[in-house]
Amino acid sequence: MRTARTASMPWWSSPAGIACGFLLPLMFLIAWAGEVRHPALTIRGVQVLDLGWLMLGGLLLAALALGGMLGAQLQPRAGAPRPLGVGADRAALAIGLVAVLAFSVWFRDFLLDPALLWATLSGAYKPERDSIELTPGLTSLANVTPVFFSLYLFRRLDPGGAGRGPALPLPRALHVLAIVLALLTAFRVYVWSERLALIESLVPLGLAVGRWAAARPGAAGTLLRVAGPFAAIPLVILYFGAAEYARSWASDTYQGRLDFWEFALGRFASYYYTSLNNGASLLANSAWPTWTFEFTLEWLHRAPLGLGQPFSTLTGYAGRTFEQHLFTYQDPEFNSPSGLYAVVSDLGLTGAVVYMCAAGLLSGMAFRAYREGRLAGVLLYPIFFISFMEMYRYPYLGTARAFTWTCGIVLALLLARVLAPAPAPASASASASTLEGRQP
Repeated sequence: MRTARTASMPWWSSPAGIACGFLLPLMFLIAWAGEVRHPALTIRGVQVLDLGWLMLGGLLLAALALGGMLGAQLQPRAGAPRPLGVGADRAALAIGLVAVLAFSVWFRDFLLDPALLWATLSGAYKPERDSIELTPGLTSLANVTPVFFSLYLFRRLDPGGAGRGPALPLPRALHVLAIVLALLTAFRVYVWSERLALIESLVPLGLAVGRWAAARPGAAGTLLRVAGPFAAIPLVILYFGAAEYARSWASDTYQGRLDFWEFALGRFASYYYTSLNNGASLLANSAWPTWTFEFTLEWLHRAPLGLGQPFSTLTGYAGRTFEQHLFTYQDPEFNSPSGLYAVVSDLGLTGAVVYMCAAGLLSGMAFRAYREGRLAGVLLYPIFFISFMEMYRYPYLGTARAFTWTCGIVLALLLARVLAPAPAPASASASASTLEGRQP
């Protein structure tokens, strides 16, 4: 049996690398920024975050890294993986069409009215969220878009299967779908004021580029391998500031007092500092663990068709209590509970350490599978990676959008198996080989 070939990837792409090499120093940098008195910073409420809470956050990140290191060393019993082929492409096509359908229903008023669409794109009309009609259970399927990009971008940037066999050309329909979904996602960000939607679709790109750049010489490849997320911070701040521009920078609070980069950097630092401070404040001013799974299993509480109510009753969950905490101690405008301290609130310190170790273990296994080009790894690891990127805002894996993404992953795995072409009969393959051998 052949063994799997594990492709090299940059340090920052692994769970342990991103936790210790990026998230840990970034946490202390954010905490320091929160203590700087600068007019660009907007920090309201009671400041609780201190060295003790930062050390607790560091402990949880260390647990994540430890689990990730162990998971990345586990060798699956399956043999060498095959290059992603027809089955994966057909699954990507099906998932992409589901996402396009969801977007079409969601934004049908704009897509069916060119005048309204142009007024919106030109800035003459800025719709409010409440004015855009949602169709529960259908429009949420737009959250399977990252599943499509996970498959498409891996195939696009790994055309040779990392030396595992001849590459199949990508169907033209996938290129068209990629353009359509990229435009629809950008429109979602613009109209729905949802920055995260674009980041979710860019994470698969970042991982695929990291895999591609790992073996590429030159300055660009070296920069991607060494600097990684640190090099991306200015772009993230630019994106964050652009998204906040119309809502905040044009207001009397900032206009004429700060230049754009001061504003963007200040809002970015304030946003993440407040998230960490909110979580620390929650632990400092309330009893924990609650065991209501308010943050870690939020999607289950919100499950449709009455499925969430029995779970809420079982855990004693009577609705989100975090908002009341914000009204009492912090600012409801900045409502992120942090993905570190919210887990402690739900599960306690021991439970949070176990949770982080388990998340690290599973993500480490998915990371190894991604490096080997296995379909499960290509689909699973991007959702773990974005949970790391969102660690300081909230437990991403507990959200409803992550649940929809996970459902898309399961569907893609099933479709890839069902839609894969049947293998050629052994006798036919042998006959073809014999005929080829007889040719002069």
